[in-house]
Amino acid sequence: MAYEFIEVSEVGAVMVITMDDPPTRNAIGTEMADEINQAIDHLESDASLRALVLTGRDPSFCSGANVKRMDQANRDRADEPKIPDGTSPWELLDERWDAAGDGSGKVEMDSVRFVPLRLHNVQKPSIAAVNGYAMGLGMGIALSCDMRIASENARFSETFIRRGLIPADGSCWQLPRMIGLSNTFMLQYTGDIVDAHEAHRLGMVNKVTPPDELMETTMDLAQRLANGPTYSMALIKRLIHRSLHTDLAESLRLAGPAQGIARSTEDHKEGVRAFVEKREPAYKGR
Repeated sequence: MAYEFIEVSEVGAVMVITMDDPPTRNAIGTEMADEINQAIDHLESDASLRALVLTGRDPSFCSGANVKRMDQANRDRADEPKIPDGTSPWELLDERWDAAGDGSGKVEMDSVRFVPLRLHNVQKPSIAAVNGYAMGLGMGIALSCDMRIASENARFSETFIRRGLIPADGSCWQLPRMIGLSNTFMLQYTGDIVDAHEAHRLGMVNKVTPPDELMETTMDLAQRLANGPTYSMALIKRLIHRSLHTDLAESLRLAGPAQGIARSTEDHKEGVRAFVEKREPAYKGR
């Protein structure tokens, strides 16, 4: 399939998606979001593809949402009612949430904000190869992958606050779980830019590499995962996500059915057989 805003390649069992819109430093808009979603549709429907790598065309990973389009959208909404005086931010937000919950209003998730959720729910291992600036929504997209490997050139910022906005890309859910509340407030209140080594220290990034080693390092890991028992990895991912909202006893209870499914896979039987026969296993992802 031909794409305009991304490049898609298949390296062995790994799909590589490269966000590719140099004039905007790979800013993500509706068109790019739709293409990413289409590529993920193919990834999930093709059993021969067993891992995902997401990166950007140098020198940027993703510069976030298209600010010029924001400006035009603001002009188009010039007659929109202003924020009412005498109502606190939390009160107004509660009103909007209540309206959405009782059927008198509707909260929409546009295709751009759907990308982090889609990546979060991919049932195959995913790695963000962060080659440069990951700003705003671009940072949220990187955080939505299972792992992140960053070039020393990578920079991260929750830049929304600099535009008077909030992180509506899932990072209010992701970051506290990765780096804690205080660090999350610091990044989201200030919009400060964090370099790759600081991101690694905070726990946002798994590994930092020299720029010329980023894709080789990422692809080595991606191929390793793709050659592994990816069906069981999908079960692990689901169990981890569910366990974030439970206590230990409930997590152990949920692990029972997951382990029962894992024991039924061809990969489990192959892993045991390979151990007994003292050879490397040949997993099939089923």
